[in-house]
Amino acid sequence: MQAYEWQCHVCRHSNSAARDTCSACGFAAAARGKDILLKRAAQADAAEAAPPASSDSVNLTELVAYLPLWRRILAYVGLMVSGAGGIWWKFAWTMPSYGSAFLMVAGGLLLVGLAAGRKTAPSPPP
Repeated sequence: MQAYEWQCHVCRHSNSAARDTCSACGFAAAARGKDILLKRAAQADAAEAAPPASSDSVNLTELVAYLPLWRRILAYVGLMVSGAGGIWWKFAWTMPSYGSAFLMVAGGLLLVGLAAGRKTAPSPPP
């Protein structure tokens, strides 16, 4: 048993001198190098296999759900124009083509910005 605070070989968590195992992952304080490498590899594989958390993801439908129909249509049209401009940019070969592609992308994003601008509550009745 160590007479000092020690750091886990696997998860790098600091532990008190009174503990024989890591308080975070349960790995032993005194271990062979082979055991340390195996445990690290197992944790790395588990971290890669874990699916991403989907609770933070938001799709476009949820973002524009609060908008009136005409603003939703304007936002979708803006996205389509911007996307078409991006495709046009990819296949443009002359400077005027690049300019029109840029205008399509910028115009589409402007439409989206105007349509989805900010969340505002409807005004109260008089």
